[in-house]
Amino acid sequence: MKKSIFLILISIPFLLFSSGCWNNRELGELGIAVALGIDKEGEQFVVTVQLVNSAEISNLQGSGTRAPVVIYREKGKTIFEAIRRITTKAPRKTFYPHLRVLVIGEDLAKEGFSESLDLLVRDQELRYDFFILIAKNSKASDILSIMPAVEKIPAQNMFTKLETSQDVWAPTLAVTLGELIEELVVPGKQPVISGVEIIGDYETGKMMENVQSSDPPAQLHFTNFSVFNNDKLQGWLNEDESKGVNYINGKVKSTIVVVPCPGGEEGYVSIELLRTSQKRKSKVKSNRPNVKVTLKAEGNIGEISCPVDLTKQNSIKELERLTEKDIKDVMIQSINAAQKEYGLDVFGFGLDIHRSDPKYWKSVKNTWDEQFSTMTVNVEVDVSIRKFGKRANSFIKELEGP
Repeated sequence: MKKSIFLILISIPFLLFSSGCWNNRELGELGIAVALGIDKEGEQFVVTVQLVNSAEISNLQGSGTRAPVVIYREKGKTIFEAIRRITTKAPRKTFYPHLRVLVIGEDLAKEGFSESLDLLVRDQELRYDFFILIAKNSKASDILSIMPAVEKIPAQNMFTKLETSQDVWAPTLAVTLGELIEELVVPGKQPVISGVEIIGDYETGKMMENVQSSDPPAQLHFTNFSVFNNDKLQGWLNEDESKGVNYINGKVKSTIVVVPCPGGEEGYVSIELLRTSQKRKSKVKSNRPNVKVTLKAEGNIGEISCPVDLTKQNSIKELERLTEKDIKDVMIQSINAAQKEYGLDVFGFGLDIHRSDPKYWKSVKNTWDEQFSTMTVNVEVDVSIRKFGKRANSFIKELEGP
Protein backbone atom coordinates (compact mmCIF):
# COMPACT_ATOMS: atom_id res chain seq x y z
CA MET A 1 0.00 0.00 0.00
CA LYS A 2 2.78 2.45 0.98
CA LYS A 3 4.68 1.57 -2.16
CA SER A 4 1.62 2.37 -4.32
CA ILE A 5 1.17 5.78 -2.65
CA PHE A 6 4.86 6.54 -3.16
CA LEU A 7 4.66 5.71 -6.88
CA ILE A 8 1.62 7.94 -7.32
CA LEU A 9 3.29 10.88 -5.54
CA ILE A 10 6.51 10.59 -7.49
CA SER A 11 4.59 10.51 -10.77
CA ILE A 12 2.77 13.82 -10.17
CA PRO A 13 5.66 16.13 -11.22
CA PHE A 14 6.04 14.29 -14.50
CA LEU A 15 2.32 14.68 -15.22
CA LEU A 16 2.42 18.40 -14.44
CA PHE A 17 5.26 19.09 -16.83
CA SER A 18 4.16 16.76 -19.63
CA SER A 19 3.06 18.47 -22.85
CA GLY A 20 -0.03 16.30 -23.53
CA CYS A 21 -0.77 14.88 -26.95
CA TRP A 22 2.30 15.01 -29.16
CA ASN A 23 0.35 15.88 -32.29
CA ASN A 24 -1.83 18.51 -30.63
CA ARG A 25 -3.26 21.14 -33.02
CA GLU A 26 -5.20 24.32 -32.32
CA LEU A 27 -8.89 24.10 -33.18
CA GLY A 28 -8.70 27.40 -35.04
CA GLU A 29 -6.19 25.88 -37.46
CA LEU A 30 -8.49 23.03 -38.52
CA GLY A 31 -11.48 22.59 -40.79
CA ILE A 32 -13.81 20.09 -39.08
CA ALA A 33 -15.17 17.59 -41.62
CA VAL A 34 -18.56 16.16 -40.63
CA ALA A 35 -19.58 14.42 -43.86
CA LEU A 36 -17.80 12.82 -46.77
CA GLY A 37 -19.26 11.93 -50.16
CA ILE A 38 -17.65 9.72 -52.79
CA ASP A 39 -18.69 9.53 -56.46
CA LYS A 40 -17.01 8.30 -59.63
CA GLU A 41 -16.65 10.17 -62.92
CA GLY A 42 -14.91 8.12 -65.57
CA GLU A 43 -11.69 6.83 -64.03
CA GLN A 44 -11.55 9.47 -61.31
CA PHE A 45 -13.04 9.63 -57.86
CA VAL A 46 -14.98 12.74 -56.88
CA VAL A 47 -14.71 13.53 -53.17
CA THR A 48 -17.09 15.97 -51.49
CA VAL A 49 -16.33 17.23 -47.99
CA GLN A 50 -18.79 19.05 -45.76
CA LEU A 51 -16.89 21.37 -43.39
CA VAL A 52 -18.36 23.16 -40.40
CA ASN A 53 -18.40 26.94 -40.52
CA SER A 54 -17.51 27.25 -36.84
CA ALA A 55 -18.08 31.02 -36.65
CA GLU A 56 -21.60 30.67 -38.03
CA ILE A 57 -22.78 27.93 -35.67
CA SER A 58 -21.47 29.79 -32.63
CA ASN A 59 -24.21 31.57 -30.65
CA LEU A 60 -21.86 34.49 -30.08
CA GLN A 61 -20.55 35.01 -33.61
CA GLY A 62 -23.29 33.56 -35.83
CA SER A 63 -24.86 36.10 -38.20
CA GLY A 64 -27.62 33.85 -39.55
CA THR A 65 -26.85 35.06 -43.08
CA ARG A 66 -24.11 32.57 -43.94
CA ALA A 67 -24.40 28.82 -44.34
CA PRO A 68 -23.36 26.79 -41.26
CA VAL A 69 -21.36 24.43 -43.49
CA VAL A 70 -19.23 24.79 -46.60
CA ILE A 71 -18.95 22.18 -49.36
CA TYR A 72 -15.65 21.47 -51.11
CA ARG A 73 -15.33 19.07 -54.02
CA GLU A 74 -12.30 17.69 -55.87
CA LYS A 75 -11.28 14.86 -58.21
CA GLY A 76 -8.39 12.42 -58.13
CA LYS A 77 -7.18 9.04 -59.32
CA THR A 78 -7.46 7.97 -55.67
CA ILE A 79 -9.51 9.14 -52.70
CA PHE A 80 -6.35 10.35 -50.96
CA GLU A 81 -5.31 12.44 -53.95
CA ALA A 82 -8.74 14.07 -54.20
CA ILE A 83 -8.77 14.85 -50.45
CA ARG A 84 -5.34 16.48 -50.62
CA ARG A 85 -6.44 18.53 -53.63
CA ILE A 86 -9.21 20.00 -51.51
CA THR A 87 -6.49 21.90 -49.61
CA THR A 88 -6.19 24.16 -52.68
CA LYS A 89 -9.72 25.38 -51.94
CA ALA A 90 -10.32 24.93 -48.22
CA PRO A 91 -8.80 27.65 -46.01
CA ARG A 92 -7.72 25.19 -43.31
CA LYS A 93 -6.34 21.67 -43.04
CA THR A 94 -9.25 19.28 -42.91
CA PHE A 95 -9.72 17.26 -39.70
CA TYR A 96 -11.70 13.99 -40.06
CA PRO A 97 -12.08 12.33 -36.61
CA HIS A 98 -15.52 13.98 -36.16
CA LEU A 99 -16.96 12.50 -39.36
CA ARG A 100 -20.65 11.61 -38.92
CA VAL A 101 -21.69 10.17 -42.27
CA LEU A 102 -20.18 8.78 -45.46
CA VAL A 103 -22.43 8.92 -48.53
CA ILE A 104 -21.60 6.74 -51.53
CA GLY A 105 -23.08 7.69 -54.89
CA GLU A 106 -25.36 5.11 -56.53
CA ASP A 107 -23.24 4.83 -59.70
CA LEU A 108 -20.11 4.09 -57.66
CA ALA A 109 -22.08 1.60 -55.55
CA LYS A 110 -23.08 -0.29 -58.70
CA GLU A 111 -19.48 -0.38 -59.88
CA GLY A 112 -18.15 -1.47 -56.47
CA PHE A 113 -17.11 0.74 -53.57
CA SER A 114 -14.57 -1.36 -51.61
CA GLU A 115 -11.61 0.45 -53.19
CA SER A 116 -13.05 3.69 -51.80
CA LEU A 117 -12.87 2.45 -48.21
CA ASP A 118 -9.19 1.53 -48.01
CA LEU A 119 -8.04 5.01 -46.99
CA LEU A 120 -10.82 5.31 -44.39
CA VAL A 121 -9.82 2.02 -42.80
CA ARG A 122 -6.08 2.64 -43.04
CA ASP A 123 -5.87 6.24 -41.79
CA GLN A 124 -5.12 6.37 -38.05
CA GLU A 125 -6.91 9.70 -37.71
CA LEU A 126 -10.31 8.26 -38.63
CA ARG A 127 -12.69 6.40 -36.33
CA TYR A 128 -15.05 3.64 -37.46
CA ASP A 129 -18.26 4.93 -35.84
CA PHE A 130 -19.70 7.09 -38.64
CA PHE A 131 -22.71 5.89 -40.63
CA ILE A 132 -22.67 4.70 -44.25
CA LEU A 133 -25.45 5.69 -46.67
CA ILE A 134 -26.12 5.08 -50.37
CA ALA A 135 -27.35 8.03 -52.45
CA LYS A 136 -30.42 6.72 -54.28
CA ASN A 137 -30.98 8.11 -57.78
CA SER A 138 -28.38 10.82 -57.20
CA LYS A 139 -24.77 11.63 -56.50
CA ALA A 140 -23.28 11.79 -53.04
CA SER A 141 -22.28 15.39 -53.71
CA ASP A 142 -25.93 16.34 -54.30
CA ILE A 143 -27.01 14.73 -51.01
CA LEU A 144 -24.39 16.65 -49.03
CA SER A 145 -25.46 19.94 -50.60
CA ILE A 146 -29.01 19.90 -49.21
CA MET A 147 -29.54 22.32 -46.32
CA PRO A 148 -31.84 20.91 -43.58
CA ALA A 149 -34.44 23.06 -41.83
CA VAL A 150 -33.96 21.81 -38.24
CA GLU A 151 -30.32 20.94 -37.52
CA LYS A 152 -27.76 23.58 -38.46
CA ILE A 153 -25.28 20.97 -39.64
CA PRO A 154 -26.63 18.70 -42.43
CA ALA A 155 -24.37 15.77 -41.45
CA GLN A 156 -25.66 15.84 -37.88
CA ASN A 157 -29.20 16.02 -39.24
CA MET A 158 -28.64 12.82 -41.24
CA PHE A 159 -26.91 11.07 -38.33
CA THR A 160 -29.72 11.88 -35.86
CA LYS A 161 -32.56 11.11 -38.28
CA LEU A 162 -31.08 7.73 -39.17
CA GLU A 163 -30.65 6.77 -35.50
CA THR A 164 -34.23 7.83 -34.71
CA SER A 165 -35.72 6.10 -37.74
CA GLN A 166 -33.88 2.88 -36.89
CA ASP A 167 -35.04 2.95 -33.27
CA VAL A 168 -38.75 3.76 -33.73
CA TRP A 169 -39.71 2.77 -37.29
CA ALA A 170 -37.43 -0.11 -38.42
CA PRO A 171 -37.11 -0.25 -42.26
CA THR A 172 -33.80 1.62 -41.98
CA LEU A 173 -30.51 0.65 -40.38
CA ALA A 174 -27.58 2.69 -39.07
CA VAL A 175 -24.52 0.79 -40.37
CA THR A 176 -21.09 1.99 -39.23
CA LEU A 177 -17.88 1.60 -41.20
CA GLY A 178 -16.64 -1.08 -38.79
CA GLU A 179 -19.81 -3.14 -39.19
CA LEU A 180 -19.73 -2.82 -42.98
CA ILE A 181 -16.10 -3.96 -43.23
CA GLU A 182 -16.89 -7.01 -41.10
CA GLU A 183 -19.77 -8.00 -43.40
CA LEU A 184 -17.58 -7.54 -46.48
CA VAL A 185 -14.74 -9.77 -45.28
CA VAL A 186 -16.66 -12.49 -43.43
CA PRO A 187 -18.39 -15.06 -45.70
CA GLY A 188 -21.99 -16.00 -44.93
CA LYS A 189 -23.71 -12.61 -45.03
CA GLN A 190 -24.19 -9.97 -47.70
CA PRO A 191 -24.41 -6.28 -46.76
CA VAL A 192 -27.55 -4.14 -46.73
CA ILE A 193 -27.21 -0.36 -46.39
CA SER A 194 -29.88 2.28 -45.94
CA GLY A 195 -30.41 4.70 -48.80
CA VAL A 196 -30.97 8.44 -48.79
CA GLU A 197 -32.64 10.43 -51.56
CA ILE A 198 -33.65 14.01 -52.31
CA ILE A 199 -37.37 14.77 -52.23
CA GLY A 200 -38.32 18.04 -53.91
CA ASP A 201 -36.39 20.75 -55.72
CA TYR A 202 -32.65 20.10 -55.52
CA GLU A 203 -31.61 23.54 -56.77
CA THR A 204 -33.57 25.32 -54.02
CA GLY A 205 -32.56 22.69 -51.47
CA LYS A 206 -28.92 23.72 -51.53
CA MET A 207 -29.79 27.37 -50.85
CA MET A 208 -30.32 29.09 -47.49
CA GLU A 209 -34.00 29.59 -48.44
CA ASN A 210 -34.48 25.89 -47.76
CA VAL A 211 -33.45 26.44 -44.13
CA GLN A 212 -35.65 29.49 -43.72
CA SER A 213 -38.87 27.87 -44.97
CA SER A 214 -41.41 26.18 -42.67
CA ASP A 215 -42.16 23.82 -45.57
CA PRO A 216 -38.74 23.21 -47.16
CA PRO A 217 -38.83 22.81 -50.97
CA ALA A 218 -36.27 19.98 -50.66
CA GLN A 219 -35.73 17.39 -47.96
CA LEU A 220 -33.56 14.33 -47.45
CA HIS A 221 -35.56 11.13 -47.11
CA PHE A 222 -34.16 7.84 -45.84
CA THR A 223 -35.25 5.06 -48.16
CA ASN A 224 -35.14 1.33 -47.67
CA PHE A 225 -32.27 -1.14 -47.92
CA SER A 226 -29.86 -1.36 -50.81
CA VAL A 227 -28.79 -4.97 -51.46
CA PHE A 228 -25.16 -5.80 -52.25
CA ASN A 229 -23.26 -8.72 -53.67
CA ASN A 230 -20.03 -8.12 -51.80
CA ASP A 231 -19.42 -4.43 -52.61
CA LYS A 232 -21.60 -4.10 -55.74
CA LEU A 233 -25.14 -2.69 -55.55
CA GLN A 234 -27.71 -5.13 -56.97
CA GLY A 235 -30.96 -3.31 -56.22
CA TRP A 236 -33.35 -2.06 -53.55
CA LEU A 237 -35.82 -3.68 -51.19
CA ASN A 238 -39.20 -2.08 -50.52
CA GLU A 239 -40.32 -0.87 -47.10
CA ASP A 240 -41.88 -4.15 -45.92
CA GLU A 241 -38.95 -6.22 -47.19
CA SER A 242 -36.49 -3.94 -45.40
CA LYS A 243 -38.44 -4.18 -42.16
CA GLY A 244 -38.56 -7.97 -42.59
CA VAL A 245 -34.76 -8.10 -42.81
CA ASN A 246 -34.52 -6.22 -39.53
CA TYR A 247 -37.07 -8.54 -37.86
CA ILE A 248 -35.10 -11.61 -38.94
CA ASN A 249 -31.76 -10.06 -37.94
CA GLY A 250 -33.05 -8.98 -34.53
CA LYS A 251 -32.64 -5.27 -35.28
CA VAL A 252 -36.18 -4.03 -34.55
CA LYS A 253 -36.31 -2.01 -31.34
CA SER A 254 -39.72 -0.43 -31.85
CA THR A 255 -42.14 0.00 -34.74
CA ILE A 256 -45.84 0.28 -35.61
CA VAL A 257 -47.90 -2.61 -36.98
CA VAL A 258 -51.25 -1.65 -38.52
CA VAL A 259 -53.85 -4.45 -38.69
CA PRO A 260 -57.52 -4.54 -39.77
CA CYS A 261 -60.13 -4.35 -37.04
CA PRO A 262 -61.19 -7.77 -35.73
CA GLY A 263 -64.60 -9.22 -36.48
CA GLY A 264 -64.81 -7.70 -39.94
CA GLU A 265 -65.32 -4.17 -38.57
CA GLU A 266 -64.27 -1.33 -40.86
CA GLY A 267 -61.10 0.45 -39.78
CA TYR A 268 -57.65 -0.27 -38.40
CA VAL A 269 -55.78 -0.81 -35.15
CA SER A 270 -52.20 0.44 -34.68
CA ILE A 271 -50.04 -1.75 -32.44
CA GLU A 272 -46.85 -0.19 -31.06
CA LEU A 273 -44.19 -2.85 -30.67
CA LEU A 274 -42.02 -1.90 -27.70
CA ARG A 275 -39.55 -4.77 -27.77
CA THR A 276 -38.75 -7.78 -29.90
CA SER A 277 -36.46 -10.77 -29.41
CA GLN A 278 -35.33 -13.13 -32.12
CA LYS A 279 -33.90 -16.64 -32.02
CA ARG A 280 -32.57 -18.66 -34.92
CA LYS A 281 -31.87 -22.36 -35.03
CA SER A 282 -30.04 -23.86 -37.99
CA LYS A 283 -29.24 -27.41 -38.98
CA VAL A 284 -28.27 -29.52 -41.98
CA LYS A 285 -30.39 -32.57 -42.79
CA SER A 286 -29.76 -34.86 -45.76
CA ASN A 287 -27.15 -32.36 -46.93
CA ARG A 288 -29.78 -29.61 -47.04
CA PRO A 289 -29.53 -26.54 -44.77
CA ASN A 290 -32.58 -25.10 -43.05
CA VAL A 291 -33.17 -22.37 -40.50
CA LYS A 292 -36.01 -21.73 -38.07
CA VAL A 293 -36.57 -18.09 -37.04
CA THR A 294 -38.67 -17.39 -33.93
CA LEU A 295 -39.69 -13.83 -33.15
CA LYS A 296 -41.34 -12.75 -29.92
CA ALA A 297 -42.77 -9.25 -29.55
CA GLU A 298 -44.53 -7.21 -26.90
CA GLY A 299 -46.63 -4.20 -27.70
CA ASN A 300 -49.36 -1.78 -26.73
CA ILE A 301 -52.44 -0.59 -28.54
CA GLY A 302 -51.67 2.86 -29.88
CA GLU A 303 -54.73 3.78 -31.94
CA ILE A 304 -58.13 2.36 -32.87
CA SER A 305 -60.53 3.52 -35.57
CA CYS A 306 -63.31 1.01 -34.95
CA PRO A 307 -65.63 0.04 -32.03
CA VAL A 308 -63.71 -3.05 -30.89
CA ASP A 309 -64.39 -4.17 -27.31
CA LEU A 310 -61.01 -4.44 -25.60
CA THR A 311 -62.52 -5.66 -22.35
CA LYS A 312 -63.08 -9.03 -24.02
CA GLN A 313 -60.15 -11.43 -24.02
CA ASN A 314 -61.19 -12.77 -27.42
CA SER A 315 -60.70 -9.29 -28.94
CA ILE A 316 -57.14 -9.12 -27.59
CA LYS A 317 -56.36 -12.63 -28.81
CA GLU A 318 -57.64 -11.74 -32.28
CA LEU A 319 -55.53 -8.58 -32.38
CA GLU A 320 -52.48 -10.59 -31.35
CA ARG A 321 -53.21 -13.11 -34.10
CA LEU A 322 -53.59 -10.37 -36.71
CA THR A 323 -50.34 -8.73 -35.58
CA GLU A 324 -48.50 -12.05 -35.73
CA LYS A 325 -49.80 -12.60 -39.26
CA ASP A 326 -48.69 -9.14 -40.40
CA ILE A 327 -45.18 -9.56 -39.00
CA LYS A 328 -44.84 -13.09 -40.41
CA ASP A 329 -46.00 -11.92 -43.85
CA VAL A 330 -43.40 -9.13 -43.82
CA MET A 331 -40.64 -11.56 -42.82
CA ILE A 332 -41.62 -14.01 -45.56
CA GLN A 333 -41.68 -11.17 -48.12
CA SER A 334 -38.08 -10.32 -47.25
CA ILE A 335 -37.02 -13.99 -47.47
CA ASN A 336 -38.67 -14.35 -50.90
CA ALA A 337 -37.01 -11.17 -52.18
CA ALA A 338 -33.59 -12.27 -50.93
CA GLN A 339 -33.88 -15.82 -52.25
CA LYS A 340 -35.81 -15.41 -55.51
CA GLU A 341 -35.08 -11.88 -56.70
CA TYR A 342 -31.46 -11.43 -55.61
CA GLY A 343 -30.18 -14.85 -54.54
CA LEU A 344 -28.18 -13.19 -51.76
CA ASP A 345 -28.07 -14.04 -48.06
CA VAL A 346 -28.70 -10.68 -46.38
CA PHE A 347 -29.67 -12.39 -43.10
CA GLY A 348 -26.41 -14.09 -42.20
CA PHE A 349 -27.91 -17.60 -42.29
CA GLY A 350 -24.54 -18.73 -43.63
CA LEU A 351 -22.95 -17.66 -40.35
CA ASP A 352 -25.55 -19.73 -38.47
CA ILE A 353 -24.78 -22.80 -40.59
CA HIS A 354 -21.06 -22.22 -40.09
CA ARG A 355 -21.52 -22.38 -36.33
CA SER A 356 -23.90 -25.35 -36.30
CA ASP A 357 -22.16 -27.53 -38.91
CA PRO A 358 -18.58 -26.40 -39.71
CA LYS A 359 -17.88 -29.44 -41.85
CA TYR A 360 -20.84 -28.80 -44.15
CA TRP A 361 -20.06 -25.08 -44.25
CA LYS A 362 -16.52 -25.77 -45.44
CA SER A 363 -17.94 -27.60 -48.46
CA VAL A 364 -20.40 -24.85 -49.47
CA LYS A 365 -18.93 -21.54 -48.29
CA ASN A 366 -17.65 -20.61 -51.76
CA THR A 367 -21.11 -21.13 -53.30
CA TRP A 368 -23.20 -20.25 -50.26
CA ASP A 369 -25.55 -17.79 -51.97
CA GLU A 370 -26.59 -20.58 -54.37
CA GLN A 371 -27.35 -22.87 -51.41
CA PHE A 372 -29.20 -20.04 -49.67
CA SER A 373 -31.49 -19.48 -52.64
CA THR A 374 -33.12 -22.89 -52.24
CA MET A 375 -32.85 -23.51 -48.49
CA THR A 376 -35.89 -23.88 -46.24
CA VAL A 377 -36.62 -21.04 -43.81
CA ASN A 378 -39.41 -21.51 -41.25
CA VAL A 379 -40.84 -18.50 -39.41
CA GLU A 380 -42.78 -18.39 -36.14
CA VAL A 381 -44.11 -15.21 -34.51
CA ASP A 382 -45.55 -14.77 -31.01
CA VAL A 383 -47.05 -11.39 -30.04
CA SER A 384 -48.30 -10.28 -26.62
CA ILE A 385 -50.37 -7.10 -26.22
CA ARG A 386 -49.81 -5.66 -22.76
CA LYS A 387 -51.46 -2.24 -22.44
CA PHE A 388 -54.26 -0.18 -23.99
CA GLY A 389 -53.17 3.38 -23.16
CA LYS A 390 -55.20 5.75 -20.96
CA ARG A 391 -58.48 3.96 -21.66
CA ALA A 392 -59.59 0.50 -22.71
CA ASN A 393 -62.42 0.88 -25.21
CA SER A 394 -62.35 3.67 -27.77
CA PHE A 395 -64.80 6.55 -27.49
CA ILE A 396 -65.89 5.50 -31.00
CA LYS A 397 -67.72 2.60 -29.38
CA GLU A 398 -69.51 5.01 -27.06
CA LEU A 399 -70.61 7.17 -30.00
CA GLU A 400 -72.59 4.24 -31.38
CA GLY A 401 -74.79 4.31 -28.31
CA PRO A 402 -76.43 1.38 -26.52
